[in-house]
Amino acid sequence: MKDFFIVGDVHGCFYTLQLLLKNWNPKTQRLIFVGDIIDHGRHSPQAAQLIADLQNKHKDTIVIRGNHEQLFLQHCLEDFNKDWYEKSGERTFSQYLMAGREINKDAEWFSTFPLYFETPNFIVSHAGISDTEDPFDPNNPEGVVWQRNETIKLDRLQIFGHTPKETALYDANTHSINIDTGAYKCNKLTALIIDKAGTILDICNVDTQEEDLPLEKEECLL
Repeated sequence: MKDFFIVGDVHGCFYTLQLLLKNWNPKTQRLIFVGDIIDHGRHSPQAAQLIADLQNKHKDTIVIRGNHEQLFLQHCLEDFNKDWYEKSGERTFSQYLMAGREINKDAEWFSTFPLYFETPNFIVSHAGISDTEDPFDPNNPEGVVWQRNETIKLDRLQIFGHTPKETALYDANTHSINIDTGAYKCNKLTALIIDKAGTILDICNVDTQEEDLPLEKEECLL
């Protein structure tokens, strides 16, 4: 059985993702993304295209749904979200129009993303599992798409992103690891490599590449 190469929040950092993936061995490692592949960064459609191509070529690739995929798909397929559109959606849509990538097709694709991936030894979600009645409701603000509270300790390793940290560190108190290291905030993009037993084999990361750095330097604050 393959090991797992689990990538943190990409947020449109296409060039940084390309560089990080040079550490991935598709023959021995299954690829998983924790979500938030788009928004905020400068190259969301390109990042989406790359990940779609990878998923088409490597059928065992998993892309978890993050809150930014949830916002994107709900805005496109359900109701106009003024707050999201003004904060990041308009800029992301402009990138899509410039790149000639179809917005609604990606909204439909994002709607197929699972909320989590699990084995008996670990579980991957976007925001981690908190103490809430239904953590797997995509609209639950305390669920695995949205929550920013403390994760609960499970009998297996939790891997998630969502809340940017300077470095990915294992937390023994919650038996979990947050691998969002703020790629779009001028820090780095991180991948966790684990085996089927949930043992951490390695943590690799690459600095945010110049082409992905935000034009407004105040966006660099973690």
